[in-house]
Amino acid sequence: MSVQAAPETIREMKKGISVTIRDLQRIGEGIRQGMRATSNWNDAQAAQFNMLMQQIAGLTETPISTLTAALPKLESLAQSLDNYNRVRF
Repeated sequence: MSVQAAPETIREMKKGISVTIRDLQRIGEGIRQGMRATSNWNDAQAAQFNMLMQQIAGLTETPISTLTAALPKLESLAQSLDNYNRVRF
């Protein structure tokens, strides 16, 4: 029995996740910047809009901590595969 996975594939996944994290951060910040542009609005609808946009920004950024926590685990898996592939039977 052998392991059919390449450490390079795991590292590519890690890179993809890193790009996704940066994209989510950029999107959340973009939403907040858009809210700053409407800071001079001061009616009930503006308050609703700002509350909704704050929620959307938060929901957009929610997976960041989970994805960030996965990065070292993926690297550990890739290193384990490197070590496994060095063993000759």
